[in-house]
Amino acid sequence: MDWNTIWTNIVNFFTTNGLQLLYAILVLIVGLIAIKLINKLVAKLLLKTKLERIAQGFIRSIIKVLLYVVLIFAVLQMFGIPITGLVTVLATAGAAIALSLKDSLSNVACGMIIITNKPFKQNDYIQIDDLEGTVKSIKIMNTELITTDNKTIVIPNSTIMSSEVINYSTQGSRRLEMYFDVAYETDINLAKKVILDVCHSNGNIILTPEPTVNLKYFKDSGMSLFLTCWTKAPYWDVYFYIMEHVYNEFKRNGISLSYSSIEVRMRNDDVVLPYDKAPLPKRVEPKPEPKVETPKLLEIGAFDKLHKQSKQKKIKNLEKKRNQLNSQITKLKADLPATRIGKFIEFNSIVLKNKKQISKPATTLKFHIKTKK
Repeated sequence: MDWNTIWTNIVNFFTTNGLQLLYAILVLIVGLIAIKLINKLVAKLLLKTKLERIAQGFIRSIIKVLLYVVLIFAVLQMFGIPITGLVTVLATAGAAIALSLKDSLSNVACGMIIITNKPFKQNDYIQIDDLEGTVKSIKIMNTELITTDNKTIVIPNSTIMSSEVINYSTQGSRRLEMYFDVAYETDINLAKKVILDVCHSNGNIILTPEPTVNLKYFKDSGMSLFLTCWTKAPYWDVYFYIMEHVYNEFKRNGISLSYSSIEVRMRNDDVVLPYDKAPLPKRVEPKPEPKVETPKLLEIGAFDKLHKQSKQKKIKNLEKKRNQLNSQITKLKADLPATRIGKFIEFNSIVLKNKKQISKPATTLKFHIKTKK
């Protein structure tokens, strides 16, 4: 290893590119300072908006990364390094990373939509499919819920966006719907009064609209009373209060809750089952079904033959009718007196042409009689 040669190459490099290297260092320093100033300015602008802090931090991170990439490309360009190939490589690598992390990127995009649109916020009580609880935090990748039994549920944001979300905290008040099954011998009016008294005893239950109790179902073992009331307090606190105090008040007022039961009775009489004393009928063989011949299709020659026969038969019938008409006219001429009355009889007869073409005959005969004095 020739250290003199190496030192000579280093000196030549700085001698040739010293000014360019100085410019690149200055651009790098100025760029870093500019990035910090831009980040501070973006942070101040975002604080004036209504975006969540998570969304603000995410936007600041994206802007910061983009500024650093632009600064690196500018410095490399000043050193004379072509950045076209580098951009192509980064684009290819970015596409590969995006393809491999498509689920994570989907969660990030859905997280941004949730943070921006605000279908729910922290401390809201929501239900997503079969899961429900209080929102603990909304993150870029997922959302955390705390259930009523103090369990933490982490749900991916893409799952939330593809599911129906029920927010019980948006309207400020929530309606309780509860059923109480009582025995059939219960006084309905008394049971309704007891349930309403329990509702009025809790200050967290809203009185406008008023709580209502109605008889809704008749079941096998009893009747079902349906309670509806509204509250702004935590839902489960009011729910458990009503359940415990209604049970206690039912017991104090002698109201029995319904439950499944079986009633057994002893019979001392003889059980006689009715039956038909007639013997079985004699066997009768079914009659065979008549054979139905399927009509055969006529050939074209057979069809033409039948058509000609039908024409000839019509011609014969028409000739017969014409002869009958001629005989009637002859008889009419003979019966009329010829001395004083001259008669002229006109009628439409049947015309036959070459024994093939038949003109339509007249429906009636017309007789015109002129009298000569």
